[in-house]
Amino acid sequence: MENQKQDVKLTLADLVAKKAEKEAARTRSEDVYVESLGGYLTVQSPPRNIFFKSVDMSGETTESQVYANMFLIYNCVSLFRSSDLLAAYDVTDNVEIVEKLLELHEIKDLAEKAMELSGFTKPQKLDEEIKN
Repeated sequence: MENQKQDVKLTLADLVAKKAEKEAARTRSEDVYVESLGGYLTVQSPPRNIFFKSVDMSGETTESQVYANMFLIYNCVSLFRSSDLLAAYDVTDNVEIVEKLLELHEIKDLAEKAMELSGFTKPQKLDEEIKN
């Protein structure tokens, strides 16, 4: 925000005009290649309540942080919520499907992508541009 023009005073009309843009940002998705699966998964931005719950779930232990990431991914990849898939892998906790399908580094990467899509973190491209 520091690089933005600071002399622009927003009006009510400006804020109303941003409505569609803000709503589109809340429903973003991106296809992400998952090496261990050999293909692309569509990751959708999480609803805010899911995002907040996943943040609340991540405690101080690595295990709780990984589970929170798995919870976030489960809710951001619609394929993972397929009843046929869950039955095929015979999971007791639906979130376990993430662990059964993905490697640990992929869980971390997909959770970061979900956070980026939610607007919680800046896209890496922007961070790189700012550094240069």
